Amino acid sequence: MTENQTETESNTDESASRPLELGGLAGTFGTTDHKNIGKLYIFFGLTGGLLSLVLHFLVRIERINIGGTSILDFGSSNQYFQTWSLSRTSLLFFCVVPLILGLATYIVPLQVGAPSIAFPRAAAGAFWAWLIGIAMHVVTVFADGGLGVPEPVTQFAQGMDPEATELAILSIAMVVIAILLASITLITTIITQRSQGMTLFELPLFSWSTLVATGIWILTLPIWLGNLMIAWVDFKGDDALRYGNVANIWDQVSWLWSQPMIFAFAIPILGIAGEIIPVSANQSQRQYVFQQIGIGTLGVLSFGAFAQPFFNADVGNQAVFVGMGLIVVLPIVAFFGGLLDTLAKGTPKISAQLILALMSMLSLLVAAGISALHVSGPALGAIQEIDSDWLGGIIDWLKDLQGTVIITAVMEHTLIASILASIAGLYYWSPKIFGIRLNNNVGILTGLSIFGGLVLSGGSNLLNGFLDESESVYMTNAYEGVWDQGAVEFFNIIGLIGSILLVGGISLAILDLTVSVILGKGDTQDAGDPWNGHTLEWATESPPSSGNFSEPPIVDSERPLFTSGGIEQ
Repeated sequence: MTENQTETESNTDESASRPLELGGLAGTFGTTDHKNIGKLYIFFGLTGGLLSLVLHFLVRIERINIGGTSILDFGSSNQYFQTWSLSRTSLLFFCVVPLILGLATYIVPLQVGAPSIAFPRAAAGAFWAWLIGIAMHVVTVFADGGLGVPEPVTQFAQGMDPEATELAILSIAMVVIAILLASITLITTIITQRSQGMTLFELPLFSWSTLVATGIWILTLPIWLGNLMIAWVDFKGDDALRYGNVANIWDQVSWLWSQPMIFAFAIPILGIAGEIIPVSANQSQRQYVFQQIGIGTLGVLSFGAFAQPFFNADVGNQAVFVGMGLIVVLPIVAFFGGLLDTLAKGTPKISAQLILALMSMLSLLVAAGISALHVSGPALGAIQEIDSDWLGGIIDWLKDLQGTVIITAVMEHTLIASILASIAGLYYWSPKIFGIRLNNNVGILTGLSIFGGLVLSGGSNLLNGFLDESESVYMTNAYEGVWDQGAVEFFNIIGLIGSILLVGGISLAILDLTVSVILGKGDTQDAGDPWNGHTLEWATESPPSSGNFSEPPIVDSERPLFTSGGIEQ
């Protein structure tokens, strides 16, 4: 794990800096080349995205039939909750995170001018630990395990297997440990292996967003891991008292999918869009430092380890939580405004990656807006305390939004925005990663399908939040307080249509990748730098050979290929 050499004069010797190249399956599965590891993350991340969105589709079918189950009534009485919770854990850990890690593991070392990723064996070990852990978790959930039950009659619900539940907890802990290890390799690469002349404030925006995002993950995921371990220790005891009680396990870990923490997995959206949009406009990013500050601010506002309702039931009304929910929209608006300003000053070329990047930013902006709406009741309540009671009715109505599927709407918009951005990055960097350009028309269709699905699915959750549909849709009493049961069911049908579009969109991305890359039908013309990229990864051949650069580059700009005299070899 420490075989990386520090940068010295001797490192420029080709035999010392370039590992043995292996081809075929051995080269893909047996080496520590960060490029192979990145590609594996991407392929499995797209596969996990398809699985999670299919589960999302099954949950949507159940939500049409208020008061009963029709599809998820096999195996055990807990099947509905198992599918619902797995759709969330897989969307985050089996899709969004590996797609981000895949792009970062491949691109970041190239962007900073490094010959390899730091601790390459640790990076490879992190990938395999993640893959084995997530596969075990999916299997154990389908084997009547999972992260608890909603309404147990006894310690174990009917059909729930305690050994499968124990293994489900341990396997998802293994996934988190792998993510932390992968994050450490990326942070170390950025901090210690940057090219000469590249300061932190001259990092490309994607590398900067990766540094901020993985930093927040390292600060918060160990706390989530601690929640899991406390629950597991209590669960293993003869008589689970509180933390290991199966009715309480999910409540202890659900804060990871809620605001503000969910925005920690959207930080790379800004970095990806910040790379694609200026290049598409053939214009250097204006006010570059302010864009970096915007990414850093979003990182600070996404720290959500304190927002755990299981341990603090009143956290949703507290000033810090409310303030972060309101302010989180500001860095996103400022960053998006900077991108649009750069786009307007340039001569944009329409492409799949540009459309996908704009859609991802718009989706994230909507997520931040819904986040502000979610905390608006307590925020107005504070004003009422100072002023008068004329806002009383509105405040009570807005406070009722807490605990509804508004929470799901924030999560859905944020994570789907991350998927859109990751696919945008895949289309943008596919010549660099595979030496092949993906199909532009299929990419646009993919974006339209996923974005349209998000509008219908996420929009229906937003509207049903106003109708008081509970976030815990798997509970038998989830619909007791709804205003209009018929309207809730109608919007859930709209959401079902949206889930079909989501599945169709990611299926198109997988199909394009399969046809273009695996079957070799993609466009190989001008694959070296088809977009006239601005950052260092485009200074190498496509795909790069072992060692990435023939000589260590020297830069004096955040966009060395756009400015004259910005790179020396």
